[in-house]
Amino acid sequence: MLILYKLKKFLNKIIPDKIKIKGKNNIVKIPPSVYRRNFSVKIYGNNNTVEISDNSYLHNLKINIGLYNCPINNCIIKIGERTSFNSTDIQLGESNSSVIIGEDCMFSFEIEITCTDTHSVLDLEGNLINKGENITIGNHVWVGKEVKILKNTSIADNCIVAQNSIVTKKFDTKNAVIAGNPAKVVKENINWVKDRPQWILNKKGEN
Repeated sequence: MLILYKLKKFLNKIIPDKIKIKGKNNIVKIPPSVYRRNFSVKIYGNNNTVEISDNSYLHNLKINIGLYNCPINNCIIKIGERTSFNSTDIQLGESNSSVIIGEDCMFSFEIEITCTDTHSVLDLEGNLINKGENITIGNHVWVGKEVKILKNTSIADNCIVAQNSIVTKKFDTKNAVIAGNPAKVVKENINWVKDRPQWILNKKGEN
């Protein structure tokens, strides 16, 4: 473990983070125990916070808060301990929005977490009707390859989001498989571990 920790620190030094901040009172917190490779943060606006917890694994994680021509304010992104990413984009495009991710989550490849529609949908009186606010992902959630998690959604603890799913609503059911476009609960009373399936079979003597 000591050797691995030193290797993480070495890689973090030779592969610097790409952090660009334009605005005032913005905070980015990253503990030394976090592994980072091809990790980037762009913030345009004021009073925004990005907080990464201990022992997380950030590989090809891109965080974008606002745009150079559309700064936003008072946004929060929090990532819990021991959460891993392999290729994920997190996008916030409106003030007072947030993405909160729990502990011990696992994100596969080519995932989009988008708390904005980018463009506006209006009613006939000109009022915005597709405002992006919050995304909440609980503890111990496994998100499969090419999943899209859209604005104003939530995923409960111990869930699996199947490959290519598009999450468009709040899911309060714990220990469930969520799948489809739009995603829905397709199986309940499950849990998951990071062990390979064959390892589980070997433990049970089912070679």
